[in-house]
Amino acid sequence: MIVIDYDKVLSDKIKNIKPSGIRKFFDIAGTMEGVISLGVGEPDFNTPWAIRKAAIKVLERKHIIYSPNKGLVPLRNTISAHL
Repeated sequence: MIVIDYDKVLSDKIKNIKPSGIRKFFDIAGTMEGVISLGVGEPDFNTPWAIRKAAIKVLERKHIIYSPNKGLVPLRNTISAHL
């Protein structure tokens, strides 16, 4: 295994860049119980079949888009009503 000494290969400018706010947020969320982190898209539960089926339909229609960071309004409303 090759180990890279980043102190030797990175410039001081790069080494002094502060972590992003979202990175800090995910680090904090990772220390909390009952929080499902979707930060890297790896939830720790199986995706329900209905959601997988819907995803397959989207892929088949080639209708692939990025949703807003805050989520889609109809989905947010449905989740709020459920909770």
